[in-house]
Amino acid sequence: MEFQQLVRFRRSIRRFAPLPVERETLEKLVDAARYAPSAGNGQPWHFYAVQTAEVLSRLKQEVYPAEWFAAAPAVIVVTMDRERAERKYQQRGLELYAFQDTAAAMQNMLLCAADLGLAACWVGAFDEEACRRVLALPAHLRPVAMMPVGYPAADAPLTEAVMPKRAPLEKILDFV
Repeated sequence: MEFQQLVRFRRSIRRFAPLPVERETLEKLVDAARYAPSAGNGQPWHFYAVQTAEVLSRLKQEVYPAEWFAAAPAVIVVTMDRERAERKYQQRGLELYAFQDTAAAMQNMLLCAADLGLAACWVGAFDEEACRRVLALPAHLRPVAMMPVGYPAADAPLTEAVMPKRAPLEKILDFV
């Protein structure tokens, strides 16, 4: 898909078909993420592709118990590596750059998912401590976002007709 079309086509889709997502497909998503820009090329991210029924069930019950989330056949958890985040830029790297970097990685995954015809959504409001427990994360990794992903359900909103309104360019852009 051409880039401008892809940017306009991508949207948060919360309806999934009951089909598994192949390991190779999840690898493509994370591969796209690792090409995101990062401050000083620090790449302060680590990803968990969750597919096993037991761990998915725990994520869905303990971390983000939304009904639509429970239908996702896979979830990619984006974590921030505190040690890598601090290495070059100290506190600023940890408090700012690492979040910018992981957000850029997440956006790459979302665009890749749309390009592959997958349904995906950015989840940021989840129980971070529960996520840490469920995934048994080491102390230096902080979960910052989750991306439930799967094939879109037949009734998923994939047309431009359901695109949420965007602010007009003249309302959000000033030339100085």
